[in-house]
Amino acid sequence: MMTFISILSIICNKLMEAETDLTKTYFLARMSHELRTPLNAIIGMCTIAQSTTEPEKMCSCLEKINEASLHLLGMINDVLDMSKIEAGKLKLTYAELHFKQMLKKVVGTKKFTLDAKKQNLILDFDPDLPETIVSDEQRLSQVLDNFLSNAVKFTPPEGTITLSAKKLYEDDLSCSLEISVKDTGIGISKDGIKTIFTQFEQLDGGLARKYGGTGMGLAISANIVRLMGGEIQVNSELGKGSLFSFQITVEKRVKKNLAFKENEDTTQKAMFSGYSILFAEDVEINRDIVLSLLENSGLIIDCAENGLEAYEKFKAAPSKYSLILMDIHMPEMDGFESSRRIRAIEAELLERPQGVPIIAMTANVFKDDIEKCLECGMTGHLGKPVNYEELMNQLEKYLLHHKETVLCKSER
Repeated sequence: MMTFISILSIICNKLMEAETDLTKTYFLARMSHELRTPLNAIIGMCTIAQSTTEPEKMCSCLEKINEASLHLLGMINDVLDMSKIEAGKLKLTYAELHFKQMLKKVVGTKKFTLDAKKQNLILDFDPDLPETIVSDEQRLSQVLDNFLSNAVKFTPPEGTITLSAKKLYEDDLSCSLEISVKDTGIGISKDGIKTIFTQFEQLDGGLARKYGGTGMGLAISANIVRLMGGEIQVNSELGKGSLFSFQITVEKRVKKNLAFKENEDTTQKAMFSGYSILFAEDVEINRDIVLSLLENSGLIIDCAENGLEAYEKFKAAPSKYSLILMDIHMPEMDGFESSRRIRAIEAELLERPQGVPIIAMTANVFKDDIEKCLECGMTGHLGKPVNYEELMNQLEKYLLHHKETVLCKSER
């Protein structure tokens, strides 16, 4: 797992190569401040939560810890993305996605901040938008998240933000979309517009100190949109708000029965009752988190603290497990080798041509990492930090919807 110290090492190595470059030096100073701010909140709120017995106060601390953690994770992801951009290794992964649902999901992540600032959000979606498109959902969401985050940050309380999505034209196979975010915020000067997409640049120092931020988001977004075949356009004036937009052409498909869940009750109990899974993870707190997330699922969960133990448990009872959650970096034996040995056992038994589903659960989340997981015989991939909805979707996919790949339910 990539540690916080290694992230700082990447930042220092990348930015201090040219010590005379003042832009990078100022960026490093800002980055230090931006990293310490959420860390201070996390450490401080943990201390407060440990010293109180009041449930409301504890819940408030946990909410602030979660918000600060997500903010910190976003910055770490930005640093890694910028490193990939500089190395020319930022790539897109295309798949079918439910377009409107993706837009609403991005908006949902901003609800807390919008409510806190009493800002008005207007959704202006063309009724003729295609239901399903082919694109990189993660990267497209990342661009929109950046647009909305900036709009919320630079728009005063009770201001208005508008997210628009329009279909410009279409044929049988593809369509052209225009997506934009408009706000009534502080706006950007003409000189500012020239630099906001430059790596490590940000608005002037006073605004940086007031509003925060690392100055990487728009540079990363511009590269993503460029890979999608578009360009980000900016229309802004000081004191009169900003409009960020881009146009992309996407493949259009109509696919029925997509497994997108709206307003689903996530408190559903025991939906996997009777299924037994093996969970390989060497870090105790990570095991505790997943076990807590799945405590009401009905699953029977056996844990292994390293890849060798996971392999031996499977070897001892190969027909017991309906699915395996496999960490990658573990002592004794890593997840790659453990998965290869499990597949070798299945080949010897000649009992399961498709094999038990093995889902990588790892902090290695780049495309090359995912491909390496598949090459060693794994079935799917989940990134850390673990997202509850994604975890449940994977379990449902391989335990309920694809029973031909599942072994058999364990006997109690």
